Amino acid sequence: MSDRDAAEWWAALETGQLLLQRCVACDLLRWPPRAMCPRCGDFGWTYRPGAGLGVVASWIRSHRAFVPDAPVPHVTVLVRLADQPDLLLPGGWAGTAEPAVGQPVRLTGAHLLIWSPADA
Repeated sequence: MSDRDAAEWWAALETGQLLLQRCVACDLLRWPPRAMCPRCGDFGWTYRPGAGLGVVASWIRSHRAFVPDAPVPHVTVLVRLADQPDLLLPGGWAGTAEPAVGQPVRLTGAHLLIWSPADA
């Protein structure tokens, strides 16, 4: 669901591009996109391209479909982005083996945020 603060982020995902919201006052990258910077309180922001690289911070295997016709079981990963270590982004897993915490990954599907092993 898009709102004023996240509209550009969602539009970029539709074209396969990862954008990260950046505070114009203190340069903090943040996700999810929001109006005010949680660090300095400034309301100014822009977007910049994200590298689409990171490491697995956590993961979970779900045996329940949350949307119709979704494959089960499926793995969801939480990725610590290389762009800023305290920035975590969730997504699906496209690896053939289970992910491992600390495993390097890259974004391979931006529309739905799909992560794959970096060496794949």
